[in-house]
Amino acid sequence: MDRLFFLTSNSGKLAEAKDFFLPLGYEVKQFLIEGEIPEVIEPQSDNLQLVASSKIQQAAAYLEEIGEKGSILVEDAGLFIDELNGFPGVYSASTLEKIGLHGILKLLDRNANRGAEFRACAALWDGNKTTLVEGICRGIITTEIKGSGGFGFDPIFVPLDEGTGRTFGEMNKQEKGLYSHRSKALNLLKNELC
Repeated sequence: MDRLFFLTSNSGKLAEAKDFFLPLGYEVKQFLIEGEIPEVIEPQSDNLQLVASSKIQQAAAYLEEIGEKGSILVEDAGLFIDELNGFPGVYSASTLEKIGLHGILKLLDRNANRGAEFRACAALWDGNKTTLVEGICRGIITTEIKGSGGFGFDPIFVPLDEGTGRTFGEMNKQEKGLYSHRSKALNLLKNELC
């Protein structure tokens, strides 16, 4: 089984990647050096592809330095809200930490336009080249928190393609995987690995 090192500190993303790549013959491991996630410098940019490209280059240098063999996966995602000019975007993780789900709902209080999209940019380095792909899931932001599943902004995001009005937080992993931005990006990478 080939190894795919995933540079992430997010256990939810790691679990989704393991479920996705295992049937393809890849053992997904969190990228750790001496038990720690290697430090990468994230560029100050509102462009997910630029952020993912920078991280994958740094991770590839680390892998070469420690003499490990395998592919590397980096994935950056964000929630881009129309009414807030794309905020929180690449700052989604820090925004969630600082103001939480209630803070986002408060920012949209009394706004009729609740359109948003989750975007995921996945970068795969196979030892020779880097492939970048982007997955997008359009949806709306709810007026209240619904469900306790998933992670991040899942309990306030309803994907438009799903049709029942349920948030990602109300879906199980398999249901979410049918519509999520991350699944769309990973499916694009599948061709690179097979």
